[in-house]
Amino acid sequence: MKVFATVIFCILIANEARGQNARCFNPNQRPGLCVPINQCQTLYSVLNQARLSDRAKQFLKNSACGMGANNRPYVCCTGDTGYTQSRRLTNFPDYEGFGGDWEEERPSTFAFPNQRGGAPWTFGNQASSNDRVSFQRPATGDGSSLLPQPPSCGGVSIGNRIYGGDDTNLNEFPWMVLLEYRRRNGNGIATNCAGSLINQRYVLTAAHCLTGRIEREIGTLVSVRLGEHDTRTAIDCPPNGGNCAPAAQRLGYEEIRVHEGYNEKSPNQIHDIGLIRLERNVRYSDNIQPICLPSVVGVEPRQAGQSFTVSGWGRTLRMAVSPIKQKITVNLVEPGKCRQRFSQIKVNVESTQLCAGGQFGKDSCDGDSGGPLMRFRGDSWVLEGVVSFGYKCGLKDWPGVYTSVAAYDIWIRQNIRA
Repeated sequence: MKVFATVIFCILIANEARGQNARCFNPNQRPGLCVPINQCQTLYSVLNQARLSDRAKQFLKNSACGMGANNRPYVCCTGDTGYTQSRRLTNFPDYEGFGGDWEEERPSTFAFPNQRGGAPWTFGNQASSNDRVSFQRPATGDGSSLLPQPPSCGGVSIGNRIYGGDDTNLNEFPWMVLLEYRRRNGNGIATNCAGSLINQRYVLTAAHCLTGRIEREIGTLVSVRLGEHDTRTAIDCPPNGGNCAPAAQRLGYEEIRVHEGYNEKSPNQIHDIGLIRLERNVRYSDNIQPICLPSVVGVEPRQAGQSFTVSGWGRTLRMAVSPIKQKITVNLVEPGKCRQRFSQIKVNVESTQLCAGGQFGKDSCDGDSGGPLMRFRGDSWVLEGVVSFGYKCGLKDWPGVYTSVAAYDIWIRQNIRA
């Protein structure tokens, strides 16, 4: 074990990075950024799996691109979580168009120091059923400087705390947007999905809100409405008096980008994430502000039972669509328990997805797609997930499935521009 760890250390030193965010190529020969392992959400999520396959361990080892301060290993970070090219084909099941699976060199053990500088993570021969294939467009740049940091994102106003009701407070969750579609029958505009403003130019939402069934059944996306609270009124005011909110803004879009690996026919809706580039920069106001991404506030482990908040204008127990922005608190569900539940309907929940909820009558539902799964961390709200899919709505022991934003941090940064 010590000998092997020393060999890995020498490999890292030999490939010492020229500095954080230097360009590099991962083991699949895809361009990425050389960053500390704890800042690469895709590989960090692999590292934190309870059980790692030999192939996953080999991919982590071969992703090394240098060492930083305090002997922190750097990895070449892309959207990939494993090998997508083969050295030796074997007779494993077909994955997304390839005729077989891959068998890589199999190390017995290797280690990475943990993020707090303590004892290293060590991995022996462990088996895993979570192997996956991920596809990533070549990098177009690092959008790190385009993402706001606290206190410029995720801020709250007085009273922006969850008290247990359904309606949000005025100006609460000011990053939430409504997506507007031109009906296919020509009968006006329909609102269906939601999204989250992540900077002055981009909205993060679900891929299925931008392509596929929603286009066929409702129509094409035409605009984004920001700063909305109550869709029935042009100007929203507190019910008991006080200052009214600024009028909502409606903006067209310049570009839509759907994750390259998304396939609407996939039962598990993997890679259900997309970006909308607005036609111009947004004017921030009391009711229009960006939310923080996980990477700008730092990596933090998740634990089953943690409280998250979901918000949207979707279906409620009483109405098909809520005119007032709603909120609800849901608890994170342990990944293994979620996988077991969805395996009953032959859906394989991946490590790039989060599960939350499972209480009767408390869930995201129709019309909430693309909206945020949020957690208040420190002094800021953080966008942890994107509403993706579920089994019906609000059924006991059936949590909702959300795309993990942290797992797609590099993809987001590579696909936004000034």
